[in-house]
Amino acid sequence: MKQDTSERKIVIEQNKRFSQSCLWRMQREYFDKEGINAWVNQVPFYITSNPYIAKCYAEIVMSFIRDTIKTNPEAKKNPFYILELGTGSGRFSYYVLKTIAELQKSLGLEDVSICYIMSDFTKHNIQYYETHPALIPFIEKGMVDFALYDMETERPITLLKKNIRLGTDTLVNPLIVFANYIFDTISHDSFAVHDGKLYELLLTISTPENNMHDNKAVEMDKLSIDYGVHEVKGSYYNDPHLDSILDLYKTSLNDTSFLFPIGSIHAIKLLKKLAQNKLFIISSDKGYSAMEQLENLGHPTLSFHGSFSMMVNFHAIATYFKNSGGDYFLQTPRKGIKTSVFYTEALAHTMPETRVAIEKYVEGLSPADYFTLHRRMSDAFQECSLDTIAAHLNFTGWDPHIYLKLASRVNSLVGESDADTVNFIANNLHKMAANYYYMPKSDCVLFEIAVYFHSIKRYDDALKYYLEAKKFVGEQFGLYYNLALCQHHLGHNADALENFKQALKQDENSKETQEWVTYIEKALAEKS
Repeated sequence: MKQDTSERKIVIEQNKRFSQSCLWRMQREYFDKEGINAWVNQVPFYITSNPYIAKCYAEIVMSFIRDTIKTNPEAKKNPFYILELGTGSGRFSYYVLKTIAELQKSLGLEDVSICYIMSDFTKHNIQYYETHPALIPFIEKGMVDFALYDMETERPITLLKKNIRLGTDTLVNPLIVFANYIFDTISHDSFAVHDGKLYELLLTISTPENNMHDNKAVEMDKLSIDYGVHEVKGSYYNDPHLDSILDLYKTSLNDTSFLFPIGSIHAIKLLKKLAQNKLFIISSDKGYSAMEQLENLGHPTLSFHGSFSMMVNFHAIATYFKNSGGDYFLQTPRKGIKTSVFYTEALAHTMPETRVAIEKYVEGLSPADYFTLHRRMSDAFQECSLDTIAAHLNFTGWDPHIYLKLASRVNSLVGESDADTVNFIANNLHKMAANYYYMPKSDCVLFEIAVYFHSIKRYDDALKYYLEAKKFVGEQFGLYYNLALCQHHLGHNADALENFKQALKQDENSKETQEWVTYIEKALAEKS
């Protein structure tokens, strides 16, 4: 009888410091192996990759650039570099680039040179960005560049297109950094406070034997994590800025566990040095932004979604900036992601416009608030009238992701809705088309835009978007069939016949398509 080994556990590592755990190697291997496919129904990213959050960041950045130029008019002579850490899918980058270009034009700042750096540690993602059709216009204008950059190493940052290295000679202006859903995926340390004492939490990782292959765990969500405790006495990091934060937690917190974002802080220290202490960071992530949120927490848990992520201790990052002479703005606690702004001492007193923008877009209607409204709309759209849906689409900045969820409802309401609302949507769909950012295995909003125009009998517009969609959806029965219908209604029967025949190749059993072929062939024969 064969022994059942499904429940036998293999200990992968024992009593390991969290930041030195094999978890982080496994994390890197996952993203390197999956490349752009990590963001196809695996790693969640919409919450930090929509037009609204891009608008928030772009507005803050342009306010910051205006403040910098007012303080130092010579700043216009040098580029402003925006470094996005862990770019991921690239959709957020595209929306920011697009919005910044629009703001430059409307604010009369087209003479300001801005270089947006999409960085990632894996070359697979960089290769995807370099050839993406939505990014090519920005590449050609020199507005976007790329860098293979590993946040947890001290290697230099070299721009692949311009072939220049970021350093004291190139970073004349402050370095602007975006860090979305990245601080939650790089190394942390873990601690606990009990009866006024500080303890390090040491990891032991195990997994079922059948989850091992070539001495490696196959699926991360099958890992079991246990913690051992070891009292911390004296200095832990041998860094007064960091050790003072641990001392603060030791004396201020009661009975709790907490994560310390050591990988993020090391990366920030390196960027500060690179930027000559002129660093401005905007970050959105899941996490804690206030001391009281760190009370009464259990031992840290990992959220698995292809990769894994953890709650970010934004309070610790903010305290680090404050301890080292800088400052911060943390979104007040509320449900959802937290948006935070950090800046170094050199910038702390020169940002009046920036502070107004931060108050509006971080503390006001924040990305977290936007997502809460989006979730409610997603749950209730079947109950909404077309004018409510139109208002929501306008509020979202004509977001393709949302329209793909609502398209069937929209098309079902067109016939019973007022002409003003129908035309309002139609007249703004070009904005949605401009927001389309192709992702593998995802639906194409250009096709759905075409269907909307088709349904309101604007056949020229429908034809245009069907043809645009063809580049992304390829050979499909529905595409050819709808193309042919539009061409027929426009009097282009020869073209319609060809596309009906193409549709028939995709589905030779379509009786309706065969009837169209017969009908148009007869009509063309009679006409000749």
